[in-house]
Amino acid sequence: MSAGTRPAAVLLLTALAAAPVSAAEPPLPEAVPCLPCHGRENLANKPEVPSILGQDAKYLIHQIIAFQRDLCPTCQGFTRLDRRHPVMSERSHKVDKKDAETVAAYFRSQACVNAWELDGGATEPLAKPQIANTCFLCHGEAGRSRHAFIPTLAGQRRNYLRVQLRAFRDTKWSDRTRPVERYRVHNMMTRQGQRLNDAEIDGLAAYFSSQPCR
Repeated sequence: MSAGTRPAAVLLLTALAAAPVSAAEPPLPEAVPCLPCHGRENLANKPEVPSILGQDAKYLIHQIIAFQRDLCPTCQGFTRLDRRHPVMSERSHKVDKKDAETVAAYFRSQACVNAWELDGGATEPLAKPQIANTCFLCHGEAGRSRHAFIPTLAGQRRNYLRVQLRAFRDTKWSDRTRPVERYRVHNMMTRQGQRLNDAEIDGLAAYFSSQPCR
């Protein structure tokens, strides 16, 4: 496929992946409706919302585009994913493509926050379940990612991790054609999730949420 025929979202993602992320905190566009849920001061009152503070900018751009459902369905590797959510699928369209990099860079510039600071729970890292070693291959030791497009799991909210792992396990690519209000499919994580039972998912969620995010 030539560059002239590639989907616009894929071209955007390729260009942004190559762009450096500034260490300075960029201004957040006024029209972007992210802070009421994902802003540091509001997270404690929204237990179902993930913390995206300090996450990789390229990963965040990828998720915005996925919620907008503009990605090429035949793309491979970490570019093949699709998400639907009753809130995010609607609000993501308020983020213009030209603002996606700015939004992602803003949240990347923020200091991460640990799950126990938001929700309480264990303040000492829990013992590692054996199955977590598989997660380390992509998400890094103890869930602290060093790779673009791959989120840090360490310090993420326990219930959010549990919900996402179950979504990867229980959602099929064919669900994208059904009128459901939420799903999450990913070229790799959908396969990984299918191998997990509820106890393993709960153990992984508890372990990663107990880790310090930095």
